[in-house]
Amino acid sequence: MIGHSNNRIEAAVANNTAYIKIFGRGTFQTVADFRDFVKKSLEEGLGVFIDLANCETLDSTFIGTLVALSMKSKKEGENMLKLFNVSDHVRNIFTTLGLQNILDIRDAVPGEGGEYSPIASKAHDKVEITDLMLDAHLTLSKINERNAVEFKDVVEFLKQQR
Repeated sequence: MIGHSNNRIEAAVANNTAYIKIFGRGTFQTVADFRDFVKKSLEEGLGVFIDLANCETLDSTFIGTLVALSMKSKKEGENMLKLFNVSDHVRNIFTTLGLQNILDIRDAVPGEGGEYSPIASKAHDKVEITDLMLDAHLTLSKINERNAVEFKDVVEFLKQQR
């Protein structure tokens, strides 16, 4: 199980699609395993459907990683990463960060993934997590000037931690 009892990520694979459900909060503590699972799924040519119906919120590291994965999917011409059941709260965060035209947000998940189970978890050292956090915030900073200003101190702090 990844994260705290209420914060977890589960997935199922069916019909050439990886179905992912985020429960509770998507944070820097769970994002490395999420990133690894999504990258592997995309590399295998699977579509990635992320269901946020049970997601309370996402932190900036999780969002930045999600944006980077989405942009990579689009750049490679696949555009196979889609978000579903996004709450008003999370949608407002995306809008505030200027992501409404970057993320592919849909209303309802088409089909179901079958049997869900926790995604694989492995140990990630402090350097890897710091680099992931830095990459996520640099990704958000490149989206627009407001984000660059918003995350300037975070980026500087993370660079010093490396």
